Amino acid sequence: MEFLNLIKSRIPDYAKDIRLNIDGTIARSSLEGNDAVGVALAAAFAAKSTVIIEAIKSSGAITPEEINAALTAAALMGMNNVWYPYVEMADDADLKTQAAQLRMNAYATNGGVDKRRFEMYALSASIIGKCHFCVKSHFELLKKEGMSTTQLRDVGRIAAVVNAAAQVISAEAV
Repeated sequence: MEFLNLIKSRIPDYAKDIRLNIDGTIARSSLEGNDAVGVALAAAFAAKSTVIIEAIKSSGAITPEEINAALTAAALMGMNNVWYPYVEMADDADLKTQAAQLRMNAYATNGGVDKRRFEMYALSASIIGKCHFCVKSHFELLKKEGMSTTQLRDVGRIAAVVNAAAQVISAEAV
């Protein structure tokens, strides 16, 4: 995973813990196969880090289908992570009964990958989006899909570290 070195090279010494956690969370996660990289990509999108997005996309570490699905899930969560907290914050009984009427057709195809992977990507983006409704929904669905609490912990760890790396890289670009 050479792309990790590219990301780490952009992180200065004051954020050494973040740099070290890049390897610890992505390269050594409990997730299967390329799942950690897809989760990292969805997190990078949610964190608005073009540097990390491009590093992952150009690395060859995940397939074009996985790239598409991670970006699709993260884009949908960009909408849902705002919509559902809005409904909750408005705390209006009538609003809560109304359909969102927002297109989410990509859910029907899981963005081109299996449901478990698409939901992992959505969970990662929702963690960064801080939508507790979405986090809980995706977490519970993934538990039903057979993922362990350790694996779901690792999705959260990857999202947290990618978000921190994105913040550091962005701050250093100024």
